[in-house]
Amino acid sequence: MNPVGSNLTRSYPSSGLTACGLLLAGALCGNQVDAQPTTAGNAVKATTTTAAQFTLQIDGAISPPDGGQLIQLDASVLRVLPQYNVTTHTPWHDGAVTFGGPRLEDLLELLKPAGKTLHITALNDYSVDIPLSDLQRYQPVLAWQLNGQAISVRNKGPLFLIYPFDSYPELHNQLYYGRSIWQVRRITIR
Repeated sequence: MNPVGSNLTRSYPSSGLTACGLLLAGALCGNQVDAQPTTAGNAVKATTTTAAQFTLQIDGAISPPDGGQLIQLDASVLRVLPQYNVTTHTPWHDGAVTFGGPRLEDLLELLKPAGKTLHITALNDYSVDIPLSDLQRYQPVLAWQLNGQAISVRNKGPLFLIYPFDSYPELHNQLYYGRSIWQVRRITIR
């Protein structure tokens, strides 16, 4: 069941969920992993453009497989997770736009967060606190694409936490616009 509604669509990278699990497990255990899968006959790459190369740091009340305190994920890891598209209106764009990326809930559930709040920090050190309950209720996407293109830092990238505003009228207010943080670099679970 998809509680987010018709404005959220899901797709899987051509490398499949097995590669997703292996790649994420390798990254969580501190191993260097190559995310350039190929299929017979056609070369298929999990990455698309250099505009969205980044490292996302996750720390706090997490339980990664290696018992570490800090997880660093690069673009290739996020791109092999199941990808979702959210088409919505925002205060920062003219008309409806489509954001693409993994649901933040999918990424964090692999780390078994023990806290109740996400403290998310942007490249410019702006930060917001978001209740973990938002992840189940609204299923925000950690977008790395805008209208099918990698989001550059100049355009609020490389990572933009986006809520499906058009699916939930109650999200159209300053509280949730403020939680839609862009240029995400770090997530701390408290």
